[in-house]
Amino acid sequence: MGRNLFSAISTLINRVVDIVTQGNLERVRIMLEFNKVFKDAFYSQEFNRLCSVTTSKGNPSFKHELSSFYLRSGFKITIMNDDNLKESDYSFIASYVIQSKEFIRQLMALGYDTLIIRGKTVILVCKFL
Repeated sequence: MGRNLFSAISTLINRVVDIVTQGNLERVRIMLEFNKVFKDAFYSQEFNRLCSVTTSKGNPSFKHELSSFYLRSGFKITIMNDDNLKESDYSFIASYVIQSKEFIRQLMALGYDTLIIRGKTVILVCKFL
């Protein structure tokens, strides 16, 4: 329970910092929209994984000239129901996000430099530039 509480507080702090440092709600709006899309896909049975999007620490080797401070440059997607997680699940989610070059450029303009996909309890983590 302590870890979940810490995670919730950390997410809230990241969102507040994003609002203050960005001067607008754009990063928070993107995360909220993605969370809604993932929930809708799960509820409608289009996808059997429930995902949650947050900001997290990025990979410093992926840094570019628009990157935010590396502690907030990761666009993290956590697979909440990660039982029997397969590599194809990671690939499907990654392709869902990176299929639009326009969207990737928007993420870059918002300071993101790393796409992180991980399970809630599974140790396997995939990072993409």
